[in-house]
Amino acid sequence: MNHKPVMLSEAVSFLEVQDGKRYLDLTAGFGGHAAEILKKIPNGELYLIDRDDDALNHLKEIFSGKENVHIMKMNFSNISFSIKFDGILADLGVSSFQFDSSERGFSYRFDAPLDLRMDRSEKNLLDELLSGDKRRIAEVIKLNSDEYQSDEIASEIKKRHESGRLKTTFDLKQAIIDGKKNRDVKRGLKRVFMALRMHVNSERESLQAMLGKIPDSLNENGRFVILTYHSIEDRMVKEFFKESSAMRSVTKKVIKPSYIEVMENKRARSAKMRIYERIS
Repeated sequence: MNHKPVMLSEAVSFLEVQDGKRYLDLTAGFGGHAAEILKKIPNGELYLIDRDDDALNHLKEIFSGKENVHIMKMNFSNISFSIKFDGILADLGVSSFQFDSSERGFSYRFDAPLDLRMDRSEKNLLDELLSGDKRRIAEVIKLNSDEYQSDEIASEIKKRHESGRLKTTFDLKQAIIDGKKNRDVKRGLKRVFMALRMHVNSERESLQAMLGKIPDSLNENGRFVILTYHSIEDRMVKEFFKESSAMRSVTKKVIKPSYIEVMENKRARSAKMRIYERIS
């Protein structure tokens, strides 16, 4: 499994992982952060959740026989435990496996059916969006990516959908290219694919709901470490905890990956880490 966890040592360090305590990974993915946490808590407990079946199957395989590891399929917006945790981790990045699996439809690098769902058992909200008004498509793109040519791109997407020419990732890619009119195309592709993926998976709504449950899920002095990968998510996190009387920021500035890490893992370059602590 070719997936490098981002800011691994920083995440574990800021969680202040201690043996005998209980930790929760809200985005366990393919187990990179989880494996490192588990090394430090032979007598502790580790709870792992994810909504992606491929990730869950991999987690069950690599942690098979580990009685102190509990794996559950769940959207992190739905967390509701009768127990509290000493540390909670959330890494909001899409895994390399998901990006590199052509059949998932997450990337414009591969020609694949247009899907974009994290949980493929759920209804695909993309169908409903594309069948609606082009102004709604533009609104979703703008809201989730700050793309400045959202109206032009939405018009091209709607035109292709109505003519039956929007079936694959390459169809969407061409609609974006046409809408961008050769201006800032590469970033436009990234923004629009991200914006539509966020809509399909209700990522903004899920993040807001999850953040609201963090304070009550932590023991006193428990840590919450979160990694975001674009300004919209980071802004949501920053604004939420700025208003929270139950949590304090541990660092004055956001934590970013080192130059060496970015050189070794280009998908880490946009990552930002924020750390908060539960106060009485």
